[in-house]
Amino acid sequence: MNTATRSALAAALAMLVSCGGSGSGGAGDATTPLPANPVKALIDPDAINIGSVGWRTSTRDAFLLAAKQINDAGGVLGKRLNAIALVARDNAEAQDMGQQLLDAGVIALNVSTSTRVLNLLPQAMAKGVPILTESSSSPTLTSVADNDLVYRIGVSDVDATPVLASVAWQAGKRRAVVLVNEGDAFGAGLASLFSPAFRQIGGEVVATVTIPFGLKSGFASYLQKVYDAKPDVILNGILAADISANVLNEALPFQSNAMWLLPGTAAGNQTFIDNLADPGKILGGARGAAATIGAYGNSSYQAFRAGYIAQYGAEPQDFTAPTYDIAMVMALAIERAGLVNNSKPPTGLMVRDSLRFVMNAPGDKVRPENIAAALTQIKAGKDVDYAGAYADIDWDSHGDIVGMVPFTVFRLDAAARSWDASQQLIISIPR
Repeated sequence: MNTATRSALAAALAMLVSCGGSGSGGAGDATTPLPANPVKALIDPDAINIGSVGWRTSTRDAFLLAAKQINDAGGVLGKRLNAIALVARDNAEAQDMGQQLLDAGVIALNVSTSTRVLNLLPQAMAKGVPILTESSSSPTLTSVADNDLVYRIGVSDVDATPVLASVAWQAGKRRAVVLVNEGDAFGAGLASLFSPAFRQIGGEVVATVTIPFGLKSGFASYLQKVYDAKPDVILNGILAADISANVLNEALPFQSNAMWLLPGTAAGNQTFIDNLADPGKILGGARGAAATIGAYGNSSYQAFRAGYIAQYGAEPQDFTAPTYDIAMVMALAIERAGLVNNSKPPTGLMVRDSLRFVMNAPGDKVRPENIAAALTQIKAGKDVDYAGAYADIDWDSHGDIVGMVPFTVFRLDAAARSWDASQQLIISIPR
């Protein structure tokens, strides 16, 4: 294991201890020396072990909050739910962490972003462990051969991209350039879907420009190609929010009135805002849309928000509600898998086979704020239908979500250096 991964695990270990979710090897505080194999040390043989390789501290926190509430309700299968939640800074670190968790024996794994899910899928298939993801929108996940192991609580770009196109059109934009990372599954899907969606409502994509994956600065030559095409809207599909913001910073000298259009990787993301040099100089402004936040009027979202603020003293960020739901659904599926298979703990494949049974109709509606009652119903052999903090959704045969999904429309408020997220749309995603 490399030094960077060990450092990330040290930070994760400190957080796990502070949230009451550490494994049997997590003792003391952040200054406690790490053992030779930190992930294996976090595994608790007397608990039910699940894992998360996130891309943000806020999603990690949401995962741990759910685990805490589950344990406060009595745990699963008469045992504590041991949630090992890590944050990977790049794809290589995510691969290392995910492999370590799978080798250590977690029976369900949360992984962020499409590329990281696809990279870890062969190892998950070899171990028979389901991957649940909150932020993987690539259409590739719908059709990939995954042995029914990949499940999203989040929207595919097939459903999200038309909403982005509509935001651009309603802002009066007609000529678009798409800017994405080369070799990125998310960007490839975004580029292939935006053009027909924008064309269908009367717009035109006049150019697609690719930037090497991981390039953090020096975008002038790529931006010159963007502005040579004379767009009035630029879809910025760069994956990392801080790098996406740097693109806007380096675009300032071009003095363009083109509007920046942002998908869920940046729209609503505070990291994006924090990395903007001078939002007031973005002449064309920035807007976006993403299905990354629960519906404001949803009582389960409000309960999640209150619990998150109470635990961490901050507002929950984008992608936190679906990550919270992932941990909740894992617990429900584990409880059911243990019951129907008479196994403590059940295997990953047993958990996989229970996921739709606890997420989909038929069954009594259960909600995360009443997780103790939901687990009790499963123990009694009753069918349940989870309605979460994110949305009341089901999984189709591909592990994609169907149902009524909230999209938040974001507008950059340059003066306040924040996102105006007051508008939400509820979109029906059919089977």
